[in-house]
Amino acid sequence: MTCLRGFAVCTLILATLLLSVLEVMGADDFMVLRYSDGFTQRIKLERPSELIRQIEFLEGKRVFGHDDRGGSPIKVIAATYGRNCGAPYGNATHHLAEICNGRATCEYVIDVNVIGDPAAGCAKDYFAEWQCGRDPERRSISARPEAGGGTRIVLRCPVR
Repeated sequence: MTCLRGFAVCTLILATLLLSVLEVMGADDFMVLRYSDGFTQRIKLERPSELIRQIEFLEGKRVFGHDDRGGSPIKVIAATYGRNCGAPYGNATHHLAEICNGRATCEYVIDVNVIGDPAAGCAKDYFAEWQCGRDPERRSISARPEAGGGTRIVLRCPVR
C-alpha cells in the first residue's frame, strides 16, 4: 500500500477509518478495501489470497477478510493440539484466541509449523472450545488426526 500524504498522516487515517468490508476480487491478484466513508482502495497481491491468514495495520489492529457484523463475539476457552497423543489440555489456546477472539466467525488453519509439535511421531487431532458473547453454552469442534497439515476449522457464533 502506498501513502502519498506521509507516514504520520497515513497511520492516522488507517487508525481512524473504520474498515467495513474487506473483499478479494478477481483472480486472486487484487484486494479491494472499502471504507465506511465510501472510499475504496485497490491493492495488488504478491501471493494468492487463500494464503492470507490475517491483515495487520501499523497500530496493531487486526482485520480479517470476513464481514463479522451480526453475531456474538467468539471467546476461545481452550484449544488442544494432540490430545489423542497425550498433549496437555489447552496447549494451543493462545494462538487460536489471538486469531479468533472477538469475531463472530473465524476460519482457522491448523498448521504444525505455527503451533508446534507437542508429540513427535504421533498423528495429532485438534480440539477447540469457545463461547459466544455472554452465552454460557460451550461450543466445540474437532479435527481428526493429522490436523496440523493445514486442516481448516470454522468457529461461529449465531446472530443475536
